[in-house]
Amino acid sequence: MSRLILYIILLVLIYWVVKRALFPPKGKAKGPEEIGEEMIQDPVCQCYVSKRHSYAVSIGGKKLFFCSEECYRKYMSSNVLPKT
Repeated sequence: MSRLILYIILLVLIYWVVKRALFPPKGKAKGPEEIGEEMIQDPVCQCYVSKRHSYAVSIGGKKLFFCSEECYRKYMSSNVLPKT
């Protein structure tokens, strides 16, 4: 009888180890805020660029983000400053 209990415990243990090795537990599902970066819209060309890769400038106390320095220059040369 004790051998049977020992075999059952051993089989359960082997099953658990094999299951963990072949199918690792999935982590917590990540939400959109954890997966990607914040995207901002360029006020000149209206394209979206990640905030981290944008050209950031503070104009009149307001921080503006551009996709490139070229769009920043176009914005500065326009007559309407600042666009909100």
